[in-house]
Amino acid sequence: MTYAYERIKADIRSRVLSGTWGHGVKLPSSRDFAAYYSSSVNTVEKAIKELVEEGLLSRDSRRGTYAGEFIAAGMSNPERSGLIAATVVGIENPVWASALRGMDDEVHQYGCSLLSSSDDGSFEKLETTIKGLIAKRVDGLIMCPILESGQQHANARLLRLLSDNGIHTVLLDRYAYDMDAPYVTSDNQIGAYKLTRLLLDHGHRSIMFVRNSHLPTLNERWLGFKQAHIDTGLEAPSELDVFIPMQIEDFKQGFEAHRPFFEQKLKQLQCSAVFCANDQTAEAVMICLEKLGYRIPQHISLVSYDTASLNYRLRCDVTGINQPFYEMGRTAAKQLMGMIRGGQHHGVIGHLCQSTLHMGTSIKQYS
Repeated sequence: MTYAYERIKADIRSRVLSGTWGHGVKLPSSRDFAAYYSSSVNTVEKAIKELVEEGLLSRDSRRGTYAGEFIAAGMSNPERSGLIAATVVGIENPVWASALRGMDDEVHQYGCSLLSSSDDGSFEKLETTIKGLIAKRVDGLIMCPILESGQQHANARLLRLLSDNGIHTVLLDRYAYDMDAPYVTSDNQIGAYKLTRLLLDHGHRSIMFVRNSHLPTLNERWLGFKQAHIDTGLEAPSELDVFIPMQIEDFKQGFEAHRPFFEQKLKQLQCSAVFCANDQTAEAVMICLEKLGYRIPQHISLVSYDTASLNYRLRCDVTGINQPFYEMGRTAAKQLMGMIRGGQHHGVIGHLCQSTLHMGTSIKQYS
């Protein structure tokens, strides 16, 4: 949804960027703006305040509001290219495509262009891409880092390489606690908490948590899973956290080798429900359950993260959490533009975007 102040903010920004209001030009008062936009003074004030924080406007409490020096990343500084880069796991995945749209919509407002690419989960490809972006003199990079085991030092090296070349970086979705870079992600712990409480409220008491990695984002979802149990007066023993290691993002075929282990865990834990930590895990689990003769939700309930992508691909209706990838992409771009201009956007290193709960048909009341 686009709010009134965002339309006002976008219009004022476009006038400054186009040069209609050049540097030093005094802008109309908030009251005059309110009358022009048929809005309230408070709404106008909110838009102006954010533009001041972004460096596009300057304000004097006695004299008024003025257009700032900044025009566009590539125009205001001859050393800047006006190019913003983004590298994600897979552009063909709808969730990443949505994030890229958010980035593009945001950087476009500043007169910049977005260069997007996919590393396909390959660290070698990511490193090659980053070296190419440095050669292109991009102003900033939004990156979904590869956090596989043993890559911690390699990621730190890439961040230093970017920093040494004057390229600001914002991490998207994934991050590591020891990576010295701002990041944007979703409220993983809260989302997992809500999803787990939903299962518990439906009477499920033995819920398997299935994941394919120990990424910080998945660790946070496990913490939300555990906290929901605690708040319900139950325990969430570590045995419920079932780790099935995979080397690639799309691991439906690889999961087949773990089917006996998965079946053993289902029977051992006497699970009535499965919590899938991400959509790739859910797709593999659903295929496995079908081969084992389990029907959802008649025989077992199932929930997952990123169900929008899952339901779109499989034409199903799984209950789960949808991350706001468009908003995450746009927020990351906004944070990056603030860094490029020398500001401290939001004043925090990490930003959480709110996820939403999708009520599908994959949960059954357990008695």
